[in-house]
Amino acid sequence: MQTQAPIATFSNQRRVAMADPDASGTVHLGAFIRMMEETEYAFLRSRGLSVVLTDAKGILGFPRLEASIDVAHSARFDDELKIELNLIEVDGKQVIYEFTIEGSAGDNQKIDTIQIASGRFRVVCCRFPNDDAPYAILTPLHVIDALRDSP
Repeated sequence: MQTQAPIATFSNQRRVAMADPDASGTVHLGAFIRMMEETEYAFLRSRGLSVVLTDAKGILGFPRLEASIDVAHSARFDDELKIELNLIEVDGKQVIYEFTIEGSAGDNQKIDTIQIASGRFRVVCCRFPNDDAPYAILTPLHVIDALRDSP
């Protein structure tokens, strides 16, 4: 799924919780999206940021304009997963993240790491006024710098 070389990368380990699988016993699409969100939030925290920021003008946030996921293999309760985030674009108007979710497959003789799923988020920076609807703004330079710079 990756379209270009990443500006920054970040990875997160996550064990599949009891709430993640659906009735068939495999992780549901919504759970994979939550895992991607958790990784995005951890990435932002590692850069001194958050999904919700406050500045002199009020509250800023990063709502999603696009979220997609492709699932190639199943994952089940208690599986250990690695979620890798690649920051693909941050141009002042949007931020694009691509994700790879990997897990293990195999028997006791040989265990291979396989790609379970891949996904993508496209987010924008918005101002959230108290008495009006949110509206898009250019991403502040200090946010762009924090996203691009290595921690």
